[in-house]
Amino acid sequence: MQWGLLPYIRWPVRIFLVVLAAVALSAGTYLGLERLGRRSWPAIAARAVAWAALGLLLLNLSCPRPPVARRPIVLLDGSLSMSAAGRDWTQSRRLADSLGEVRYFGDARPGADSLPNRGRSLLAPALAAAAASDRPVIVITDGEIDDATELPADLLARTRIEVSPRAPARDIGVVSVDGPPRVTAGDSLRYDVTVRFTGDSARDSAVVELRSDDAKRTLLARRVVRTTGGEARGVLRAATNGIAAGEHLLSVRVVENNDAEPRTDERLVHLAVAATPGVVFVANPGDWDARFLFRTIREVAALPARGYVRIGESWRSMTDLKPVAEDVMRQAIRGADLVVLKGRAVDRATDLRGRGLWLWPSGGGDAPAQDGDWYLTATPSSPVAAALGGLPVDSFPPAVLLTPAQPAASDPSQSTSWPAWPSLRSAHRWSNSS
Repeated sequence: MQWGLLPYIRWPVRIFLVVLAAVALSAGTYLGLERLGRRSWPAIAARAVAWAALGLLLLNLSCPRPPVARRPIVLLDGSLSMSAAGRDWTQSRRLADSLGEVRYFGDARPGADSLPNRGRSLLAPALAAAAASDRPVIVITDGEIDDATELPADLLARTRIEVSPRAPARDIGVVSVDGPPRVTAGDSLRYDVTVRFTGDSARDSAVVELRSDDAKRTLLARRVVRTTGGEARGVLRAATNGIAAGEHLLSVRVVENNDAEPRTDERLVHLAVAATPGVVFVANPGDWDARFLFRTIREVAALPARGYVRIGESWRSMTDLKPVAEDVMRQAIRGADLVVLKGRAVDRATDLRGRGLWLWPSGGGDAPAQDGDWYLTATPSSPVAAALGGLPVDSFPPAVLLTPAQPAASDPSQSTSWPAWPSLRSAHRWSNSS
C-alpha cells in the first residue's frame, strides 16, 4: 500500500490496520526472533498495545479538517421603531437568523427578549462587545441610532450594516410635550406640544387634548395647524381646578386619528399638584435685585414658586404684574414651605406659621434706598404715552437713571405746551428716549 492512498482510506480501516500491524510486529519479535513460545503471550499483548498507541498517535486520531469559518455575530435592533408602521419585524428577524448568531441591542435593560420593545437604540456597548470576539459583525437596524456619534470609526469600518427598509405610511404623532413637573393648586397649566405629520397625509391640522389621569375628563382641547416643515406647535393652557393635590399622570393625545401607527398618538406627562406653594417671595419695594432673585429661585428650586411685589399702593404678582389681594398673599405666605422677604416686606414675618423664613438683605427699613428697578405706574399723561401705550408692561427694560433733557432754542419742540420731560436711561444697550 502506498502512502499516497492513505487519505482515501476511512478512519476505522486505518485504526484496524495499525492495530493489526502492532500485533504482527510484537508476535514476530517474540515468537519468530526470540522463539520464547507460549510464555511470551503477555509480553506480546503489552508490546502490541504500546505499538498500536504509538501508531495511532502518528496517524493523529483527531481527524484534522480544514478550518470552518465561524458564524458572524448579528446585532439586531430591538427598539420600538423596528416594529413601526411600514416595517416588517418578522422579515428582519428571519434575515438576522440566516446571517449568524443573533444578539439584540437597544437600551440598558437586561435579558434577551426577542420582541422590539426597547425604548432606545444604543449600539455602542453591543458593538464593542461583539468586536472583542474577533468574529464578523453584522448590524441590522432602521438607522435611528441614538448614540451614532459615539461609535468608533475603526469598529464601523469592520462592521457590515443592513438597514431595514420602511414603506411610506401616514402618521400623526405627538413628538414632544414640555411643561412644569409641579404646580400649586389653583395655578394654571401650560404645555408646549409639538405634533409631527409624516407620510402623504392629506390633513393639515389635528386636535390635541389634555386629559386627566383617570381619562374621564378632558381638561382642554385645541386644534393645531400643520406648517410647511411637517410639524404643528401649540400651547395647551388649563386650570388645575378640580385636580386634587398629589401625583397625577396626565395624557396629551391626538383625537380622531386613525393612522397607521396608533402608538404615537399619546404621550403621558407626570404632574405633582401641591396644596400650598413651595416658595413665596415678597419684595417691598420692587427693585432690580428682587426681579433677578425671584427668577433665580424659580430656576433652581424644585418647588413651585410665587412672587409678590409692592408697586405703588398695591401688591402685584411678579409673574404677570396683575394686582393681587392682600388676603391672597397672606394665605400664600401661611402655606408656603419657604418664605423669602426682601426690603420692607420683613413685617410679613408675622404671617408665618412655623415655616422656613429667609430674610434677604436690602435697602428696606431705615437703610438708604438702593438704586435699582423702576416700574411703570399710573402717572399724568406724557408725550410718549401714545407710542408706548400698546406695548406690554413687562417688555420695558428697567430704568436706572433719570436725565433731564432741555430742548435747544432751535428745537421745533419748543412750540409744544408740554414741559421738559426727563429721559429714561436703561441698563440695557438701548438709546435714551425722551
